[in-house]
Amino acid sequence: MEQLRFERSLGTYLVTVEPESIWISRGLGTHCVRAQLALANPEVVADAGRLLHLETTLYAPVASGPRAPLASTNVSVAFGAPAEVRRVELTYLLTNPQLLALEQNRLGDLRLEVQIRGFLPGAPGFAGCPDVTTYLSVAESRWRQQLESLGRSVGVEIVVPFPEDDDPLRGIADFLREAQRQLAGNEIRAAMVHVRMALEEIKQQTSWPWPGKKDREQWTAGERWARIRAALEDQASGTVHLQGTKDYQYSRNEVETLIVMTAALLRIVPLKKASASAPPE
Repeated sequence: MEQLRFERSLGTYLVTVEPESIWISRGLGTHCVRAQLALANPEVVADAGRLLHLETTLYAPVASGPRAPLASTNVSVAFGAPAEVRRVELTYLLTNPQLLALEQNRLGDLRLEVQIRGFLPGAPGFAGCPDVTTYLSVAESRWRQQLESLGRSVGVEIVVPFPEDDDPLRGIADFLREAQRQLAGNEIRAAMVHVRMALEEIKQQTSWPWPGKKDREQWTAGERWARIRAALEDQASGTVHLQGTKDYQYSRNEVETLIVMTAALLRIVPLKKASASAPPE
């Protein structure tokens, strides 16, 4: 339990964050980390101390350097009587990459820190107190159980490169970012169209050779990448085929997966030279 020490006339408040109260749930494009904060006001409290405002920041300790800030949240707590214990919920919004980074850097139990700064808005000069930090430890088994409850929502992260303005791949990345935007708006079919446009543009911009009628065992690494790109384009073109899949309805997860796979190709595509011509597929 930490102490929020104000001026003598305003007293000292006790504060603690209970590790067992930490819980993760799904948000809209984010993950919500919730924790319960317990507060106790002084036995003798002036009217100015009836309302306590807290500014809190959640941190992850980093072995190789300064702690890393994750998210912030503010709460206000009203007390009705002296020596009263109040409990409030702190909610921190974490992105998928942040949650993945926590897991990748965790060794055993999860370690977190909450920095707390208190203010008494009713006190003269909006009185504040020095920052305090409470250290939390979440058991590994409990943390892993909570991650599993999130399901696949924490398993895939779409990272689209940001080429420079004069990079030939800039237009392809723009197609994929538009697909991301449409997917966020649940425009499944339109998002898939932009994935297909990105794959078609990769075909035009890159120099992977086409294997033609060669036996599969004789394909070079570049020819195999060309086939992978073509297979992705075929999968993204199901609804325009005249047979077999013309009535197929893509799921959100399928479009998300194709965006991820296409974005990954941008990391390795070899650009054509100005004089090169594309072999037919």
